[in-house]
Amino acid sequence: MIPFIKKYKFFIITAAAVVAALVIAFIAGNGTGSNNQTPDESSTTLHTLGTTVADTSASATTAASSSQSATETTASETIATTVQITQNQTSAAVAAEESEPTEPATDKYKTDPVPTDKPQPVEPQEQTTQDNTLKCTLSISCATILDNMDKLDEEYHELVPSDGWILKPEEFEFSEGESVFDLLVRVCKDKKIHLDHSFTPAYNSAYIKAIGNLYEFDCGDQSGWVYGVNGWAPNYGCSRYVLKNGDTVEFRYTCQLGHDLKWSQ
Repeated sequence: MIPFIKKYKFFIITAAAVVAALVIAFIAGNGTGSNNQTPDESSTTLHTLGTTVADTSASATTAASSSQSATETTASETIATTVQITQNQTSAAVAAEESEPTEPATDKYKTDPVPTDKPQPVEPQEQTTQDNTLKCTLSISCATILDNMDKLDEEYHELVPSDGWILKPEEFEFSEGESVFDLLVRVCKDKKIHLDHSFTPAYNSAYIKAIGNLYEFDCGDQSGWVYGVNGWAPNYGCSRYVLKNGDTVEFRYTCQLGHDLKWSQ
């Protein structure tokens, strides 16, 4: 055996070298093939990767859009809820305000609120008269001047009756719908009692300036004529007070803006 190897060792070494080279080449070829892809394989891989990225981007866009829609929907629902709550609160406030009693305001003629148990004023242009005849009592007094003669010019002293009565209480007939002013004008004319008056548009009523030649301010800067019906001094003009059957009407001169007069009510 040994002599055979020695005789052919050159050929054996050459053959082993060839075999070893082939093995190395085979191994190297397999390694390169596993790591490198063919052009078709590379294109397929890139296409797959692009599709995956596109799908991921589309999913992200869809998710973002859905999130935005959800946010907008939530915002719309919140706004709608807020508006509804505000409307409910407003309705509740209005209802509460309507349920609370309020003080009546003055009318367009600056008339202060009239007590509910007293006659409400009637505008002269709205008054209508009937033919039926009713009765009431009328009187005219300037008795307060008797306690303030020092404020009255001496030339007017003779105008003041000793008992203060310019017209003692007397019953008169009137027609339904007539006002206190209508009655005063007619009675003064029939009794030949001096009467001076004017109309005040701001109050839509007649204003009594003088009776029996005794004028406002003749007995001080707080003096003038006022009227009362059934013991109550109305806070509106006499041409806005419609007479009722059985009324008791009084015209009185005041020297202290009415504070020196005592009405029964």
